[in-house]
Amino acid sequence: MTDKPTPKRMSINLTGDAAEYLEDLAESQGITQTEALRRAIATESYIQKSIKEGYRVLLQNKDEIREIVFR
Repeated sequence: MTDKPTPKRMSINLTGDAAEYLEDLAESQGITQTEALRRAIATESYIQKSIKEGYRVLLQNKDEIREIVFR
């Protein structure tokens, strides 16, 4: 059994746009803003680790493939 890490309470400051994006993410997925932020952080971490390993991030629809470039 894996012990869950102890939650750490943090206070953050977001721009109006970032706060709106967070609200939209949470609402569209039916989750809390805290959970949306956790998922966003985990996703960013995964993407950054994958890029360091040489992977590229691509979006594909039926007509085209686009590469997402992170800076």
